[in-house]
Amino acid sequence: MRRRNAVIISDSADFGRTLMARWQAEREVPAFTLLSPECYCQARILRADLAVIAPMPQVRMGPVLRSAAASETMAVCVLNERWSGDSDWVRSIHRRCSMIPHHDRPDILVAFCAEVLARLASDERALEAERLAAENQHFATLGRYIAEVRHSFNNAMTSLLGNAELLLMDSGAVPPRARDQLSTIRATAMRMNQVMLRFSSLESEMEVAESFGPEGVTPLPQRKVGT
Repeated sequence: MRRRNAVIISDSADFGRTLMARWQAEREVPAFTLLSPECYCQARILRADLAVIAPMPQVRMGPVLRSAAASETMAVCVLNERWSGDSDWVRSIHRRCSMIPHHDRPDILVAFCAEVLARLASDERALEAERLAAENQHFATLGRYIAEVRHSFNNAMTSLLGNAELLLMDSGAVPPRARDQLSTIRATAMRMNQVMLRFSSLESEMEVAESFGPEGVTPLPQRKVGT
């Protein structure tokens, strides 16, 4: 599993240092980037798994939220007590933003952010399972088509080989030059039959692929993070 990365956006270096120091005690620690609101907004599209936005005035938080939304980065917004009820305003800018009131203890914020990252990982696993299921269904469709073609091809080859063998067995049926051509036809048909035998394993592989269709994929449980 790849290591996650988190960008901490704050006017205060102390906020970022305190949060990173506490997070280091956890079992899974993301790679951190600490930026001021201005630097984060100037970075345009900065790819990160999570943006942790420290408490700041709305006039400064608005551009940060818009930048995070533009990069489709999941965010955790730490709200000041005086406007902690303005969740609708935050969600109107960034719909993937979770909110938490400011606490003096960093443990609460770290646990909350860790839960958000866990939910993100769960969502990604679910999407990957759906993608693999779709690929398996496409492979199964292709396998059925090849199996049908192989069956029809084998019938034609059987007829071709059978008639060539009958003509070659009757020494007086065709002149010598035609017998050489019939031998070439028989040898070519046998080589083509060997090629088609390579596709026989697709029938069993198709059955395996069908067993992993959408109905066979168990959805992963979705984690809930409070606002």
